[in-house]
Amino acid sequence: MTVAPVGIVGAGPIGLVAALRLASFGVRSVILETRPELLKQGSKACLIQGDALEILDKVGCAKQVADESVRWHIGHTYVRGKEIRRTEFDIPVGYGPFHNISQYRIEQVLLERVEANPLTEVWWGHNVTAVSQDEDGVTVLAETQHGRKDNRFAYLVACDGVRSTLREIVGVEWTGYSHKDRFLITDIKAVLPLAKERHFHYDPPFNPGRQLVMHPQPDDVWRIDWQLPPDADIEAEQRDGRLDRRIRAVIGDIPYEIDWLSTYRFHQRVVDRLKVGRIFFAGDAAHALPPYGSRGMNSGIQDADNLAWKLALVLAGKARESLLDTYHTERYAAAEENLRITEATIRFMVPPSRWKHMLRNTLLFLAPPVKSLRRHVNSGRMAEPHVYRESPIVEPPGDSPVLGSFAPDGKVIIDTRKVRLRTLLGHDFVGLYFGSDPAAAVRFAHEALPTRSVLVLPDGVQPQGLPDDVTVVYEKDSKLRASYGATDGTWFLIRPDGHVAATGNAADASRFAEVLRRASDGIDAHVQQEVPQ
Repeated sequence: MTVAPVGIVGAGPIGLVAALRLASFGVRSVILETRPELLKQGSKACLIQGDALEILDKVGCAKQVADESVRWHIGHTYVRGKEIRRTEFDIPVGYGPFHNISQYRIEQVLLERVEANPLTEVWWGHNVTAVSQDEDGVTVLAETQHGRKDNRFAYLVACDGVRSTLREIVGVEWTGYSHKDRFLITDIKAVLPLAKERHFHYDPPFNPGRQLVMHPQPDDVWRIDWQLPPDADIEAEQRDGRLDRRIRAVIGDIPYEIDWLSTYRFHQRVVDRLKVGRIFFAGDAAHALPPYGSRGMNSGIQDADNLAWKLALVLAGKARESLLDTYHTERYAAAEENLRITEATIRFMVPPSRWKHMLRNTLLFLAPPVKSLRRHVNSGRMAEPHVYRESPIVEPPGDSPVLGSFAPDGKVIIDTRKVRLRTLLGHDFVGLYFGSDPAAAVRFAHEALPTRSVLVLPDGVQPQGLPDDVTVVYEKDSKLRASYGATDGTWFLIRPDGHVAATGNAADASRFAEVLRRASDGIDAHVQQEVPQ
């Protein structure tokens, strides 16, 4: 007997987001978690990117996380104690660009929402030990305090982290490597005379020859990451006072308390298959990344969002099973992109040969006085959503600047109220139309049925004869349509995860129904097919 349509292994942030996003589409799920409760792990995964917060917004959790976090948009890069670069990130109209808050606090907020939702539940103390699947579903054997328990699901999502047991049980290959260098995270509670922004140091006087990163957290907590020398013994440093001297070398004589401390080695890994039959891998169970750029949790949240709408359509009988294959295609490409970016950072931070080490050190020596060289100092490119340029269910980009990307946001007006466009997206496919001719807008809305349409029109245009489930919004200027590269009569197909799948113009509005069918069925949009007239 099937327990729920979807089983999720792991009650970390990715598993919790997956359950909530499935619930937002009306799909019931059960999370199986080995631990008896959430485990506090300091500032682990200490940053959530603004576009990932938009996903949490779809399940009602973003505002609380954002309100409690430290929001920042400036990153500082230093060489030997001297600032060589100040990077200022654009501040969007919504969340972002970056919010610092611990993974544990995000999990608490998500769990409260899971426990309040009738379509989601967590089974604590369920240690999955065996999995089998057939053409109809997945059987999961879990050890509990009451003995062994069989559970049956239509689909299973593995969100059980970097030490995933599901990877071993299913037998996927864990490609890549683990870095030999060790790093130290120390969360200290202190009032520091620093801007609450990102501070990245190369070869600072307080960690000579290595790197150090500082990130502010809520409640005057600062996360300090040290690259450690090979012979470092942090337990011994705690006993003999060297850890205190290590911290004081960074912050001076300011009073502090240690809130959390951990050492780690980072990984550069991805599973060879994110989909194995009816089993899917997401988050750190699918890909493990170093912390530079904060790509791990953010990418995992996007995994969950990508998979949830596809499972929901297939379970509802609104899409073919082939749509689920695109989860691997799209999210494996995202993982590969993240690995390429973090590998470049690692090779700069820890050069793989003596010659490259000399070149890197020469650049660091010259960068402070030579302004043109400073941009080549790699301190980690910050996380951002993947653009699905090669996806089979996204049209080839052509001249469009937004195809495959997360839909640009902007302020629009509904009944004199200012709202963000993104708040109107994310629950189903949406036909987004930019125009000024009310008759053309009405024709598009009818062509787009049964999909909901959002018509972006100039202030004062009043279309008549619109079908149901159409939202008319007004823009005061042309900034929003410019961000889409839209001209009068341009339309876009926006997926439930907010990515742009297709575009066209008023003259080919009849094509909308076909691109919607292909996107929801997983049909390759790059294969030219004759559109029915």
